Amino acid sequence: MISPRTTHEAQIAGRLLPLARIWRKLADEALEAQGLSAATAWVLTHLGRIGPDVRLTDLAEATEIAAPSLVRLLDQLVEQGLVTRTPDDHDRRSKRLALTDRARPIVEESERSLAALRRRILVGFDDDTLATTAAVLDRMSAAAIAASAK
Repeated sequence: MISPRTTHEAQIAGRLLPLARIWRKLADEALEAQGLSAATAWVLTHLGRIGPDVRLTDLAEATEIAAPSLVRLLDQLVEQGLVTRTPDDHDRRSKRLALTDRARPIVEESERSLAALRRRILVGFDDDTLATTAAVLDRMSAAAIAASAK
């Protein structure tokens, strides 16, 4: 006989990946309304969240996009005048990234779109449930990261 804990663990694990895929699809749809590809909007939004003067490696980690793919997306964004690359004063091999003034309203609209999506999906949850869920997901993420490092 399977224990209730095992059943709950399997339910949680079985729902995480499909939920992430659906959430990503909905976020991509919301971001595409700004006339950008979902991938470039994703990069711009994260660059806006992290702040100016970001290293490529930090942006790659935040977006979970492999560095070679991220470089290609950044090439497009630089060409469109939405991102600047400047040499890193402390590491000549590295570049610093920043949004241009032209990109800021696009990022602001992306953030509004994502906030609207979150409100639409999470409207039926009270504050305590959201806080508990966020805490559980944070602990799960930390445990998964620790497990993957072994």
